[in-house]
Amino acid sequence: MFTKAKEPGRQTLLRYWTTRYLITLVVGLLVIALISAIWIRKTTIDNRLNLTQVMAQELADRIVTEDGQILIPPVLKDVVEERSKLLNLDEPPSTFVVDPEGNVLSDKNHFRGGPPGAQPQAQKISTTFFEKRKVEIDLGEEGKAYAISQPVKNGDDVLGYVVMLNLEKDLGKVNQEYRLLAILLVSLGLLGWLVIYYLSRKLSAPISEVASAARVVSEGNYNVSLKEPAKEKEIYELVDSFQQMAEKLQHLEQLRSELLAGVTHDLKTPVTSISGLIQAVKDKVVTEDEAKEFLDISLKEVDRLQRMIGDLLDFNSFSSGAIPVRKETVSMNDLVYDIVNQWKQTQVKESFRLEVETPPEDMEADVDPLRVEQILINLLNNARQALPEAGGRLRVKLERKGDSCTVSVSDTGSGIPEAEQALVFERFYRGEDKKLKTRGLGLGLPFSRMLAQAHGGSLRLERSSSEGTMFVVEFPIR
Repeated sequence: MFTKAKEPGRQTLLRYWTTRYLITLVVGLLVIALISAIWIRKTTIDNRLNLTQVMAQELADRIVTEDGQILIPPVLKDVVEERSKLLNLDEPPSTFVVDPEGNVLSDKNHFRGGPPGAQPQAQKISTTFFEKRKVEIDLGEEGKAYAISQPVKNGDDVLGYVVMLNLEKDLGKVNQEYRLLAILLVSLGLLGWLVIYYLSRKLSAPISEVASAARVVSEGNYNVSLKEPAKEKEIYELVDSFQQMAEKLQHLEQLRSELLAGVTHDLKTPVTSISGLIQAVKDKVVTEDEAKEFLDISLKEVDRLQRMIGDLLDFNSFSSGAIPVRKETVSMNDLVYDIVNQWKQTQVKESFRLEVETPPEDMEADVDPLRVEQILINLLNNARQALPEAGGRLRVKLERKGDSCTVSVSDTGSGIPEAEQALVFERFYRGEDKKLKTRGLGLGLPFSRMLAQAHGGSLRLERSSSEGTMFVVEFPIR
């Protein structure tokens, strides 16, 4: 026993893309947050070190006396604390003064703050450090620190150096900036998600509507109406194409119903006539001459039945590519003239004027004469049916246009209604007036167009008005 495989779970378009957009947005914002945090920390450290250099220079200027000596007043520790507040540091930098040989001249009474053990570390610093102005120092467990130095000068003489040490972890503390960055990124994330949700919902709405309409159509109900198409080109084309498809299916369903009714009627009528005529002959209720006439009528009805069935078989066979087109090089002038002349001989009541116009130069084309005859005779029959019972004119014109030859068949009939002109090449379609006047299956023009296209040409309705109609068939020439 076979069991149907379980289909994988399906997500709605809105949920599917919103989730993926959100994941992409979050990952992108996290990357931006990481890069921004690194950049903020580095920029903050650089700015604080630059301000520390300015503060060290201020201290160096303050401790030089008029006689060119270094004097470190205790009030300088308050100056360091005040300036440290501008740097938003939890602890003021470790500050001390050294002579040119690197000996520390200041003590705890002069300055406060800084990491423990900073001065012993400073005593180990080589004097070449003071010329570099800014270096990194490893303080062991305390981590890395930055040392800033500014020379204490009396004129051009260097009396010593003001050295200030800051721990990297203190310089890199930017909690406020991080909070602002977090608020900004969270706000952008929420705004981005809302925008993505809105756009995805707007995109999925018409698609969901088309999917619902498709289910209705699959159930056999073609009378669907979609809402106003979206502004997006692709969505508009999707909705518009589906609407046209539904309308065409509805139209084809109507044609199918009409076809069944028409074929049933057209087949039943001759069968009923044949049955009645033969029954009358069988029962000998007619004379010998009448019986012969009844049999002739029956044969004509049988012939008409055969033509109708043949049209159906030919159309279905050609639609599947089963009917071959055997091309040969022929003179289009002679071919058109012979076809029109042959058709004219079959017209019992010739109450119209027929004109044939061919160019003086001979045109050759690779065509199947039999198929060309089928096309032209069908066009001539349609044109004849459009003429009034008495009078009217038919005109067949062969001419060359570029690399093609065209055969136009025009009449002076009442024309095809404008609403029906776009449907004349639909299979099984018959105009309202034609349904009442003539019998048929509505396959003549669709079949003729397929034959023309099989030659690499075309068949089109050139014009139609109250003054007449013109069809043009086109073939490529040698």
